[in-house]
Amino acid sequence: MALTPEQKALAKHRFERAETTLTEAIDELSRKNFRLTVNRAYYSVFYAMRAFLATVDKDSSKHSGVVSLFNQHFIQTGSVPEVSFKSIQSLMDLRHEGDYQDFAEITEDEANGAIESAKIIIRMLKEKLEKLLASEK
Repeated sequence: MALTPEQKALAKHRFERAETTLTEAIDELSRKNFRLTVNRAYYSVFYAMRAFLATVDKDSSKHSGVVSLFNQHFIQTGSVPEVSFKSIQSLMDLRHEGDYQDFAEITEDEANGAIESAKIIIRMLKEKLEKLLASEK
């Protein structure tokens, strides 16, 4: 099924948001704000997943729903490597810890790891999304 112009525009918009949010994560790391670094790194990947979901006309109001739908439509189909799913889950867990657990301490190493994971995932997803959108012309 061909993508509609609206699906393409939404996917592009969401991916641009993902890239902007990754830049925010890197900025927060330079400020030594490790909790916010992890938060923004996770959200960059979250927005990228939502960009992909736009191409199959799916979305969820819950984070777990977005991850589940992304897994169902892109990981399980082989479109995106399974190793990405494990990295996404780790980012989600670390973000949840930093955002919701009292007295949670996110270390510099954890923040650096979150940035590196997000960079790898975003780079890989960008390449795949560009190919997907180009094949739909």
